[in-house]
Amino acid sequence: MTPSSYLFAGVLVLAVVPAAAWAQDAAAPASAQATTTVTVTGQRASVVNRVDRKVYHVDQDLQATTGSAGDVLRDLPSVEVDADGNISLRGDPSVTVLIDGKPVSQMQGANRAAALQSIPAADIEQIEVITAPSAEFKPDGSGGIINIVTKKKHPVSAALLSAYAGNDGRYNLNASGTWVHGPFTVGGGLGLRQDDRRRTVLNDGTTTDSTGATTHTVEDAFEHMRRLTTNGKVNLAYTPNDKQTLTLSAESALVNDVRAGPDDDTLSGASTASFDRAERGHEHHIDGDASANFVQKFAPGESLTLNLQSSQSLERQHYYYTRTYLSGAPAPSLQAVRIFWAEDVSDFSADYVRPLSANATLKAGYDLQYDNDRFDDSLGNATPPSAPPVFDPAEINLFRYRQTISASYVTYDQRAGPLEILGGLRFEQVDIRTLQRIGGQTGGQAYSHVYPTLNATWTLSDADSLNAGLSSRVARPDPEDLNPYIDPSDPTTLRQGNPALRPAMTTSWQAGYRHEANGSSYEVNAYTKRTLNGEGDLTQVLGAGVVLITHENLFSTRSSGLELIASGHLLPRLSYTLSSNLFDQQIDARSLGAPGLKSTVALNAKAALDYQPSAKDRLQLSLNSNGKRLTTEGYVLPITTVNAGYRHQIRGDLAFVATVSDLFNGQVSRRIFDTPAFHGVYERRQAGRVVFAGLTWSFGGGKKSKDTGFSYDQGGN
Repeated sequence: MTPSSYLFAGVLVLAVVPAAAWAQDAAAPASAQATTTVTVTGQRASVVNRVDRKVYHVDQDLQATTGSAGDVLRDLPSVEVDADGNISLRGDPSVTVLIDGKPVSQMQGANRAAALQSIPAADIEQIEVITAPSAEFKPDGSGGIINIVTKKKHPVSAALLSAYAGNDGRYNLNASGTWVHGPFTVGGGLGLRQDDRRRTVLNDGTTTDSTGATTHTVEDAFEHMRRLTTNGKVNLAYTPNDKQTLTLSAESALVNDVRAGPDDDTLSGASTASFDRAERGHEHHIDGDASANFVQKFAPGESLTLNLQSSQSLERQHYYYTRTYLSGAPAPSLQAVRIFWAEDVSDFSADYVRPLSANATLKAGYDLQYDNDRFDDSLGNATPPSAPPVFDPAEINLFRYRQTISASYVTYDQRAGPLEILGGLRFEQVDIRTLQRIGGQTGGQAYSHVYPTLNATWTLSDADSLNAGLSSRVARPDPEDLNPYIDPSDPTTLRQGNPALRPAMTTSWQAGYRHEANGSSYEVNAYTKRTLNGEGDLTQVLGAGVVLITHENLFSTRSSGLELIASGHLLPRLSYTLSSNLFDQQIDARSLGAPGLKSTVALNAKAALDYQPSAKDRLQLSLNSNGKRLTTEGYVLPITTVNAGYRHQIRGDLAFVATVSDLFNGQVSRRIFDTPAFHGVYERRQAGRVVFAGLTWSFGGGKKSKDTGFSYDQGGN
């Protein structure tokens, strides 16, 4: 199908479905979309439980913080963030992160963790955690969706200034404001943040080749990174009447990294060599996003929303590695690595909502997404290190990736007494084209799929309710995983993509019970999911301590779990929040060489205490613990962190905030490899204790600032 036929199909859906709705019910009722919601006001956030998602209004309790989007996510139930800043939902790392309901380039691929650290927490209005998404949402990500909704509009003119200083030269400055004049609303913000990251890496492994010879490899590295992030955004909203709104938005972030550190590698066994590998270099990231949104309201509750969005993420890396052999031979040498990545995402969507009766709502839409990615790498060598590097044409990577996704969906929401049912169907047509310009290797995939969804809520009483959900999801390979180029930048661990990778399909079910009364809430959720055609790493031993890691569709997974969430007061001034996820994970990777089925039972848990000794003071202590997680070739060990914070309201519009993240330096990520050909451990230890202290000043807006919670700076990368 051509892009024009995709667009025609979308227009046809938007024309036919509303016409059928008008034919059924010519006079729409005055009620808005029929969706049951239950609101719980906690100490850290106001939570709205909808039939298909949880909405955390973090702007009410977390806007005056020292942290970033990654830090906010770490505190939410169901969400886990590891030491490297990688996100998972209920233990599943295949998660789609949307910004304002749309995909953006910086939230795709390996740089998502760094991108989340560049979004100030003060720019976030709310976060939607969607573990069983309806057909309205894209089906990407077997774990579900996290939708970060940013602040766009304020009813009156207002401004917020904040300045924080931290240890090791860290600082965080933010300014945001909104100006309202008649039908126009103009908003924007600027931020400047400097981070200092220090981590050690231990990579200790033993390989066995086809002859039975073993090689023991030890890598002991230290890395120091200084990151400066500058971000800005501007929004213009025009509302000429109560029926129409046009919003134009643009934002960008510039990230500069400077890294340095020694890297000691030792080889023993079949080949003996010991050397020091010193690293120096820098990275530049530029992320940009622009969008236009138009809302046309018709009869009460009926609306059409058109959205056009384009985002781009550019990355340049220049790194130099000097290798010096301890034995004096071979002679010292230099390896130069140059990387340029450009990822573009364009998205057009149209969504139509119409109430069919007082208790029924129809929603239909069309979405066209186009990805255009470019990956250019080159590798050069110089002997001696002072000589200019010579770049080898055989070690140049020029990879191109194009993806077009055309999707149409329809959902129907029906309420009948205490029961609300939201059913949906989504159809997608996907076309992927790849080209490795070095060698002329081409690849591609074209497939279509239907994704059914079903969500239900049964209100037992004002305080009690039951919920259930069924969702079909897909985990598409990252563009880099389709690249046949062998990456030689790490001399002992080579990596190669697989153009034949197929998407993994997941079906999930969940059911839960909620009780909310007298300022307390309790929730129990049971879930299970099954993934077929899963993607996993396959490690091949090439000899002399060198391994090649590729990707294959050769396993299936099953996971089931029980999630518990509770919040309330222990004392009038002391509140608590608890959440846990006890889950069983099973991987069938026998086709990858595993001796049999692998399974484990793990527990992820979070706890927070919030103490307000006076109307102006607030203390907080929180604990996050992520349990053991299986991989195709081993497992990842648990990790636990503790955070603390204090806030003092100096006056109505001025507050002092101090936070300490990772109080006990617990950010240690350990991954164990256990296969017939490779046994080892990869350990990354982050110097995670970060201290921030500063002031937040708000003015305008018609009211004084209020007490807020904390988020903590401890994202990886």
